[in-house]
Amino acid sequence: MLEQVVAYIDRHQLLPEQGEIIVAVSGGADSLCLLHLLNRLCGPGKHYPGVSLHAAHLDHMLRGAESARDAQAVAELLASWEIPLTLGVADVPDLARAEKRSLEDAARVARYRFLREVAGGQRIAVAHHANDQVETLLLHWVRGSGLAGLVGMPPRQQDIIRPLLETTRAETVAYCQEHDIIPLEDHSNSDPRFLRNRIRHEVIPLLQELNPSLQRTLLRNAEVMHVDLEWLETQVDDCWAGVVVSEEENTIKLNMRALLALPLSLQRHLLRRVGAHLCKGQSPFEPRHLLSIQQLLSNRSAGPERTLHLPQKIQVHVRAGHAIFVCKPLPTALEPGQEATHGEIALTIPGMALIPGTPWAAQTEVLSAPLTASVIRALRQENWEEVWRILEQPTRYTVYLDGETIGAQLLVRTRQPGDRIQPLGMTGEKKVQDVFVDNHISREERATTPLFFEDAHCLWVAGLCIDHRSRMTRNTRRIIRLSIQLA
Repeated sequence: MLEQVVAYIDRHQLLPEQGEIIVAVSGGADSLCLLHLLNRLCGPGKHYPGVSLHAAHLDHMLRGAESARDAQAVAELLASWEIPLTLGVADVPDLARAEKRSLEDAARVARYRFLREVAGGQRIAVAHHANDQVETLLLHWVRGSGLAGLVGMPPRQQDIIRPLLETTRAETVAYCQEHDIIPLEDHSNSDPRFLRNRIRHEVIPLLQELNPSLQRTLLRNAEVMHVDLEWLETQVDDCWAGVVVSEEENTIKLNMRALLALPLSLQRHLLRRVGAHLCKGQSPFEPRHLLSIQQLLSNRSAGPERTLHLPQKIQVHVRAGHAIFVCKPLPTALEPGQEATHGEIALTIPGMALIPGTPWAAQTEVLSAPLTASVIRALRQENWEEVWRILEQPTRYTVYLDGETIGAQLLVRTRQPGDRIQPLGMTGEKKVQDVFVDNHISREERATTPLFFEDAHCLWVAGLCIDHRSRMTRNTRRIIRLSIQLA
């Protein structure tokens, strides 16, 4: 196994000639196998004499006292191996709540944040192996990741290296047994709350009944697609300089005309690379996000300046023929897309945003001057048939409001106790809760229905009713289109 890992490291040039490598150590068989192997290979007089090791272990605070005991056991073992160790603690449940992530995703985010803090720019070795690769391929397929996800994890991904990617889980366990290494047992690896565990323990065994060679088949398919992806990446290399106007740590500015002139496939792969650069790792953009970006860039009727809010606090601002991607919210009273204390997000006008805690994306548009003029003429005559002929009839998912009742941005969130609205045609306010009940909306749907506010004034309970005070009238001079769509 040692020779196999050395060949893999050399083939993919995973280790530097000189420098320190941070090794992620959970205490399980995989990470202890990796650390033990690297310890045999790195250091003066060894195969990689200029490379030193530093281990890092994070307590995710998911298993109470058991997590603390694991950290202590790792510290004692590494002290006996004379390998320096940094221990960290992260409140993953709190992170999941604060950033509206699943526990699984929050744990991953916390882990890599910690490892990068320890590494300070050095390479980070993780113990992903062939079985992890198969699980990842299935996870990406289930989520619909596109070609970039179906090639799986690469041997090196910016600062992350994976020396065991051709090694199986059975081989890491056998290695530990051979060298009298006793791994820690993490019971969360069988917790069905985590999608990867369900893939591992339920989906893969079922698929292996259909194809006993499932692992080899998926890895072979990934290799075939990887060849195609490599060629596409060279095409992105060739067009990058012609599309990217400027590139800073937290901001990338693109020439929209040059981007949209590319074939659709290259546009999407270039946008993925933008996301990866801003996140300093893997791009957070899924196919649905790429589609939203392309709609934003090509929708000229939305006005000369418009905004889209994306995962990992990335925003896209369209201005003067440029698409500006930033991974820090712009400084405003409540920054566009930023959650306030009550779970609200700010939605600029015009703008787009994914609504946390719901399956919906929201969009605001200011109607163009010629279209508004035509509607105003019909409104003055109270000719609603003509109004809806011009605008198209409102639906559950699209409404039109008097822009004079709305400022520069809206607040969007889900229902809270005490929320009220004056439904169209009524003289008094009504509890949003009663609106849901009257319309026979299930409890599950109520929890994910977006509400749009101007300050404390609810303008629209999406899919149900607008506020009477924000309706278009014969005095309307500015018209806002609000819409939602499944993200």
